[in-house]
Amino acid sequence: MLLASVGLAALISGCAQLQVQNQAARGEQGGLDVPYVPKPLPGTTTLESVRDDLTALLRGRARPVGIKFGSHAFTQIDINRRENLVQLVRLLREGVEEDNFTGLRYDNQQQLDYIPYKTVSVLDDRIELGPRIAFLFSEILNGPITVAKLKGGDYPYVIQLQNQVSFRFESKDLADAKRMADDLDFMKRSIAKQDEARAAQSAALVAQYRALKTKPPVSEEQRRFIVQANTFNQQKNYGQALEHYQKALDLQPLSYPAAYFNMALLSAQLNRFRLAIAYMKQYLLLEPEAKDARSAQDKIYEWEVMLGK
Repeated sequence: MLLASVGLAALISGCAQLQVQNQAARGEQGGLDVPYVPKPLPGTTTLESVRDDLTALLRGRARPVGIKFGSHAFTQIDINRRENLVQLVRLLREGVEEDNFTGLRYDNQQQLDYIPYKTVSVLDDRIELGPRIAFLFSEILNGPITVAKLKGGDYPYVIQLQNQVSFRFESKDLADAKRMADDLDFMKRSIAKQDEARAAQSAALVAQYRALKTKPPVSEEQRRFIVQANTFNQQKNYGQALEHYQKALDLQPLSYPAAYFNMALLSAQLNRFRLAIAYMKQYLLLEPEAKDARSAQDKIYEWEVMLGK
C-alpha cells in the first residue's frame, strides 16, 4: 500500500504547494502470528502507577506512535477524508507544540491512515492530543483490547479502541505495543469496578430523592456555578461548562436534576455519546415525569446511533 506524506507547514501557511511524496511499504519484521491478548499485571499495581507507565511510554518517543481517529470521533464531519485536510490540520495544531507530529499519512483511497505523534498526553481520565482532541478512558475502553498485526506498512502493530481511536507501533516496537495493551486492560478493569460503585451510588441517590417530600433548594454557591456553566455554554466552551455543572452537583446532587440534562447535551457536543447517555439516564431516573422526558429519551436513542459510527 502506498502512503502519501503531507507536509504540514506548507498546508497551514497556504503559501506553498502541498509537499506530497509516495513511500513504499516496508517489509514485515518480528512475530505476532495471532493477536496479543493483555496479561494481568501484578497484584500490587495501582491505577496511578499504570497511568504513570503510560505517560512514560508515550512521552518524547524516539520512534513516534501512529494514531488514527474514527471518522466521527471528535467532529461531525468525516475528518479522515483528505478533502477535509485543512480542517483537520487546524484542529491538530490548536494548542500543540510545533514538532509533536510531523505529517499525515493517507492511503490510496484518500483516507487518513495514521498520524505519527512523538508525545501523547495521559491525564487522569483521558488521553489528550490537543485541547479539542481528547478520548475519555471510560469511552474508549469498553471493548476488547488486543495487539494485532497488519500486513506490511511502517506501523504494523495496532491497538484498536472501539471505533474512535487506534494506536500503531513500528515493527521494532512490538514490546511497547504489548506494554500499552497491558496498561489499558488494567485501566479497563479498574473503570468497570468504578462504574459498578457509581451505579450503586446512583440507585441510592434516586431512592433518596424520590423519598424526599420537600426537594432541597439550590444554594447561592450552586447558583453561581450554574450561571457560570451557562455562560461557558454560550461561549461554546463545553468542557468548562461541564466542569462547572459538576461543581454544582458536588455541593448538592439532588437540588438541581436539570444539571444532568444539560451535562448530557454538553457531552454530546463533545462527541462523548456514552457519557451523554449516562447523564441523560440519570436525569430520567430523577425526573421520570418531567415535561421533557420524551425528548430526553429520544436523545438517548439518537446517541446510541452515534456510538455505532
